[in-house]
Amino acid sequence: MKYDKIVEAFFIERPNRFIARVKIDGAEEVELVHVKNTGRCRELLLPGAEVILEDCIEKNPNRKTRYDLIAVKKLDN
Repeated sequence: MKYDKIVEAFFIERPNRFIARVKIDGAEEVELVHVKNTGRCRELLLPGAEVILEDCIEKNPNRKTRYDLIAVKKLDN
């Protein structure tokens, strides 16, 4: 799959299965993002995990969230 406008961020929390809170690298504020995979992902989405986002606001300017969470880098424990 090909993605446009990729952004790196750090996962903070997932209040529900559709939304996550992330901190985009270099930004001060916390951003709400859409989670495309509504599965559990409990072992992947841990606080501090690096995530990859796609900026989708140009495709649909009426979106509630600007970004889609499309990937997560697994933390080594």
